[in-house]
Amino acid sequence: MSQPFKKLLASGLILFVLTTPDLLRAAGMHERIQTATQILRDKQLSNEPIPADLLSHAKGVAIFTATKVGLGLGGEGGEGIVLLRLRDLLSHSWTAPSAFNLAGGSVGAQIGFTEVRYIVVLNTDDAVRHFTSSGKLDWNATATGTAGSDSGTDRVSTTDLEHRDIVVYKDTGGIFGGATLGGTSVERKDMINQEAYGEDVSIKNILNGTVPRPSSANHLYSLLEGKT
Repeated sequence: MSQPFKKLLASGLILFVLTTPDLLRAAGMHERIQTATQILRDKQLSNEPIPADLLSHAKGVAIFTATKVGLGLGGEGGEGIVLLRLRDLLSHSWTAPSAFNLAGGSVGAQIGFTEVRYIVVLNTDDAVRHFTSSGKLDWNATATGTAGSDSGTDRVSTTDLEHRDIVVYKDTGGIFGGATLGGTSVERKDMINQEAYGEDVSIKNILNGTVPRPSSANHLYSLLEGKT
């Protein structure tokens, strides 16, 4: 490896560490709920809100932020929550939120910083599993649909979107340029969940609706139900 390239990698690592301290600290459930509420509120008050029909037919929704930073050597991290829609004879409501983090690294011709806010509508059981079990998230395989001008695509019908595994809405700030090579992994944050709901709570308890919904998420639930 050439000396200039080593310096470039070292500079990228230093930049990553100095500019992303929040990636080293997992936010608590209350903070994640507030962030998710703001993300969804901004989207639903925009010129192109997520269609109510799409949300009403969804199996779940994941809302999170992801940050990329690099100068030759890059890194990616993020955190958020996932909620599932309960569908039984008595209720079509949403579950309590479950916490997860994203992590990944990349090497390539990249420079800059970007923070992306994501809302991912989960339409299939397979899509739900990506966000409720730890493992690599293969965006190329699962991100089969995007919608709205904020994600750089033409508008498509709600009916068409409902037949895709997931529908991705994103809002990007900052600047990030270049090609990267790397993967992203989803990690369930059981400790965050237990701090919020109790030590004996499992992700199964949360996502089958047995864990009471936190009152701090009331505005988020209203938004998911089409109320602003």
